[in-house]
Amino acid sequence: MNQNAIQTAAQTVWRHWNEATRMDALPADCRPANRAEAYAIQAELERISGQSRRGWKIAATSIAGQNHIGVDGPLAGRLLSKRVLTGGATVSLDGNLMRVAEAEFTFQFGKSLPKRAQAYSMDEVLAAVESLHCAIEVPDSRYHDFVRVGAPQLIADNACASWYLLGEPVSADWRSLNLA
Repeated sequence: MNQNAIQTAAQTVWRHWNEATRMDALPADCRPANRAEAYAIQAELERISGQSRRGWKIAATSIAGQNHIGVDGPLAGRLLSKRVLTGGATVSLDGNLMRVAEAEFTFQFGKSLPKRAQAYSMDEVLAAVESLHCAIEVPDSRYHDFVRVGAPQLIADNACASWYLLGEPVSADWRSLNLA
């Protein structure tokens, strides 16, 4: 997939996002064939949005969720800065195709975990976490039928990211709890 196709796909998703409209699929000449192409589109979507990435969301973390949308594993999406709300904000579901609100745990990292060949252990990851926040994700899709478009198009759609309501840091000793 060349840069023009990546830009066209990202612009198409961004237009549908801003206009609150839906499409059946990305046009064939800019439709991602794999995850790498889809994440390139997603990165371009972040760039053209003019927003910084506030964090990441992970969609389809369970086998049931993956089966529901026909994907073979979790999908990452960017949380765009103007779509992350705090301070008791509210979000309307008018025009939202998915019409769900998902309770989330949000982990804010205090230090980076650089890319490396060896996977990080759970203890290493938790040691890098500075705080835990409760949050509510209000996902949405730019596709008429997000269940049928497949992983690459869902990733290009920013893994159905839309609104994210972020709570204050949890003051309880959350590290002693089994959050699973």
